[in-house]
Amino acid sequence: MIIVVGGSGYIGRRLCAHFSRKGKLLAGTYYHSPITRMLHFDLENPDLTHLGVNLEQARYAIICSAITQIDACKADEEKSYKINVKGIKRLVEQLFQWKTVPVFLSSDHVFDGKRGNYDEQDQRNPITVYGSHKKIIEDFLVESGEPFLIARLSKVFGLTPKDGTILTTWVEQLQNGEIIHCAEDQILSPTYVEDIVHALDLSLQNSLRGCYNIASPEKFSRFRLATMLKSYLGVKSGKIIPCSIRDFNFLDLRSLNTSLNPGKFIKATGFRFSEMEACMDKLKSVSQKA
Repeated sequence: MIIVVGGSGYIGRRLCAHFSRKGKLLAGTYYHSPITRMLHFDLENPDLTHLGVNLEQARYAIICSAITQIDACKADEEKSYKINVKGIKRLVEQLFQWKTVPVFLSSDHVFDGKRGNYDEQDQRNPITVYGSHKKIIEDFLVESGEPFLIARLSKVFGLTPKDGTILTTWVEQLQNGEIIHCAEDQILSPTYVEDIVHALDLSLQNSLRGCYNIASPEKFSRFRLATMLKSYLGVKSGKIIPCSIRDFNFLDLRSLNTSLNPGKFIKATGFRFSEMEACMDKLKSVSQKA
């Protein structure tokens, strides 16, 4: 059975729905807003026993919960550290006590972005507060001597209109005739959210341990991806303006190329990530029906 900590988040909701359909969900948790059939869990003061479930049944706990906004972590370093580092460490320690394997969702932001196409053996050198938090937890798991799984993710997107992710937001903006400024110099590995869900399920089925990059092998700059989307969907309105990621007034730094190499994961599982053109086909179909 599986616990999804942070089941109310974008990825967490989909994980809860997936494992619930398979009859493998022990509990999904929320923090801010109550959600039907989910249990409240406070990562600032984590106590698994408060969930009121049989923790002896929990084989895995997928840790989705965190302050994930890069600038929010920078704006309040004390609070974000308390949740992203102290809280998760305490949670992980409890999971180890219950013999539950933690599955930690990490990030491409553990890298500085100078090179890109990072694999699991590459040196990590985060340049953001958020990335440093992820690295600390990765190190904590590695040094624990206990079984764990680290799943490093890149930019996750969905195909449901108004879901707030990168492609659907761009489509909405373009259809509204807006001008979008997109960086030519930031390279990402955009990955379909349903691929993340199925890849994580496959990871658990195969009892993977250690660290794996779970991200599409395709790599795009924001500008290239946006122009491809506009052309592919045949959107005539709106305009895409190339720029640098440095042109935006962010509070914290932004890495230029954090693209990930998922070769280790693909070799271990045989998983095939959705190609971007296939995803845009689905989005086009959905947009035409809307």
